[in-house]
This record gives sequence, structure tokens and C-alpha cells, in this order.
Amino acid sequence: MLVAEAEGRRAAAAPPPLLGAVLVRIYDTPADPAMVASRRAHIEALIVDHQHRRNGIGTALMDAATTWARARGAIEVVLTVWAGNAAAEAFYERLGYRAVSRVLSKSIG
Repeated sequence: MLVAEAEGRRAAAAPPPLLGAVLVRIYDTPADPAMVASRRAHIEALIVDHQHRRNGIGTALMDAATTWARARGAIEVVLTVWAGNAAAEAFYERLGYRAVSRVLSKSIG
């Protein structure tokens, strides 16, 4: 997990306010002769405090996650965006992310 903290003056014992965080994991392709071996980073979550959005924090966190993943041998960064989350889709598209698959679900309960 990589975090963005507020800079500036604060009480010595107080932790800096948390502005955002990104959770990124490295996944290797399972050992299967039918698959091409590769290492990918998966963005599990990106959170930016609502009051601090549109200030570059999300972009900085995504850049840091990409740098972290590249240093660990990842060749690609993947993530999931829930359908209908237009703001998130637009944000990731501005960063260069493109759809590679589509997941469908059906409620059975």
C-alpha cells in the first residue's frame, strides 16, 4: 500500500492527515503450458479523500504504483472499474488505461 499524506505543520505527536492510498499487488501467471508467463501489477484499490480530489493525488499515487510495480518486474498494470463509475473510468482513461475485457454478472439470490 502506498499512501499520500498532507504536508505542513502539525502537532509533533499527530500523524499527518491521510489524503489517499493505493493498494497494488504483483501477480505472476499460473504455471500452465497453455499460458504465456508474465508478471502483472493489479490495482486493488485507489482511494482519495473526497475534499482533496482533482489535485493530482490520484495521478501521483498511480504513478508511484506503476514505478513500484516496474521495479518488481511487472510488464503491465491492470485494474477493475465498476460499471457506471464514469468519473473513475474517465480518470483512468486520461492516464492511458483501456478496456481489455468485460465481466458480466447475474443476480441469483
